[in-house]
Amino acid sequence: RVRLELTSDASLTMRSLGHSRWILVASPQVASRLGADIASLGAFPTLGTSDDPGEVEWRFEQAGGATYRLRHEPRMTCSDFAVLCDAAAEGIGIAYLPDHVCAGHIASGRLVHVLRDWRSQAGIVHIVFTTRRGLPPAVRALIDHLAAAFPKL
Repeated sequence: RVRLELTSDASLTMRSLGHSRWILVASPQVASRLGADIASLGAFPTLGTSDDPGEVEWRFEQAGGATYRLRHEPRMTCSDFAVLCDAAAEGIGIAYLPDHVCAGHIASGRLVHVLRDWRSQAGIVHIVFTTRRGLPPAVRALIDHLAAAFPKL
């Protein structure tokens, strides 16, 4: 789960995995046509992260404090980030995804981080579980693995 603040129910235990920002990504072919102005984003097809169709709003910020909001109806929506990475890499549209989710696609050149000055607020990625006491060793090992393996971007 990704949150902007680390707050919790007292009966839950949280372990922070790291930080993440949502970034805009596109195939190299789409990226080459995009340009440098965020206002041009509205002329391109987009990919949404919801299972529900309809209009969505993306919110962006710059390091200097400027903000921008884009209301749009995505060409395709899906809550599976891996599917959205693949769809963006195939040129179906521009996606707004957590940086740690699309890092592999960017490293391989299948996706390009576009409009790099614009991104979301930094979010805290954490795992939430009910208790440390009585936690099966396999679950504890998984939590430790996730904490060690989470990309440090």
